[in-house]
Amino acid sequence: MRAALTAGRSVTVTSGDTTLFRYDFGAPVPHAAELRTRAGVTVPGTIAWSPPHDDPGAAAHRILTELSATATTATIAHRLRWPAVDEWRSLTTSLTGDDTWLLLFENTVTNVCGRALPLAGPSLTGPSPTDPPLTGPSPTDPPLTDPSLILGAIAAPSAARAEWQAARLAGGTVVVVDDSANLAHPPHWSAGLSPAPFGSGKLTLATDQTIAFRYAVIIAPASHDARLLPVLAALGRDALAGTLPAGRGRICHGEHASRGPIHRTRTRVLTRQCIGGTPPVA
Repeated sequence: MRAALTAGRSVTVTSGDTTLFRYDFGAPVPHAAELRTRAGVTVPGTIAWSPPHDDPGAAAHRILTELSATATTATIAHRLRWPAVDEWRSLTTSLTGDDTWLLLFENTVTNVCGRALPLAGPSLTGPSPTDPPLTGPSPTDPPLTDPSLILGAIAAPSAARAEWQAARLAGGTVVVVDDSANLAHPPHWSAGLSPAPFGSGKLTLATDQTIAFRYAVIIAPASHDARLLPVLAALGRDALAGTLPAGRGRICHGEHASRGPIHRTRTRVLTRQCIGGTPPVA
């Protein structure tokens, strides 16, 4: 695999001759765009994350902390600053078969605004399906607020609490899996394959407090076989629960600090920082 840097703007991740996605780390809301399957078929939509509180504003990219690639993986990590929080973010791409790939999203978020932040709505957002919801909503569940993980243009209907959610798109199948260690797991799901764990608004992020999020996004060829969905979800669950391949490839030294040990397990995510930096405190 390759991770090609456009300084100050983006990283393009490719496998062979196929571009899997472009990560625009310099955008006001950093996001993965131009998603494609291993066969090069376009998957409509983007994958983005923003802080799960009201009016998160725009992000300012600070520094790349890792850019590496091996034959089967590619990792992008950077620090960024939102108006109310500091964030460290990592996206690790891995090939999980002849026709499927996985994006492991993990970050830490520290409240630096000097006041408590109520957590409300989703943070991750991603692509949108044309089919009905693949997990059904419960009539007794409360209404959702906006998400933070956003798969834009992949509009799946809202769904009740579940570990994962899937969408069948014209170009491919997308499955998003929530880490069992995330707050309020399993989350509700708002439109757009977006986990929305904080719909109740009862949780707050105290001043200088740090929390972590992890998600697995699986991109597979288009399929109408519903039996495939739990299999794809299991790939995401395994990536979140276990250790990804440890081999590291060449590092881009253009604009990041020296890197420290790379930890893949959920319990170590808060220590996965650069040498010379101060890891956030849980």
